[in-house]
Amino acid sequence: MNTSKDKRQFPRTPVSLSAHIQAGGKRLAVEMVDLTVQGISFKLDQGLNPGEEIRLDINGSDEIRHNSLKAEVLRCDKLKDAVSSQYLVATKFLDANDEFLMDALALVHGKPGQF
Repeated sequence: MNTSKDKRQFPRTPVSLSAHIQAGGKRLAVEMVDLTVQGISFKLDQGLNPGEEIRLDINGSDEIRHNSLKAEVLRCDKLKDAVSSQYLVATKFLDANDEFLMDALALVHGKPGQF
């Protein structure tokens, strides 16, 4: 059962995947933190605005196939680490395709590389 604090239908799974986003006409490298079937979190060197739509390009790996997905920024919080100037960005997918959903479900359930 979900609490009022955590409204996720699917758990987040830590990931270490290479990815880029297209935002504001720029292509930016991101450090992925975790994913779920419904969204992804990543670290970025600049802030993004909640509600902003981005294109997320996930490089292929053993865990997940290459994919390009449209997402909406839900939150963007400056990391509190004294030496970091990065932001933690949480997004939700707007157009997740079946291929990505199957790979994400396999990761969430601890069975990567099922494709």
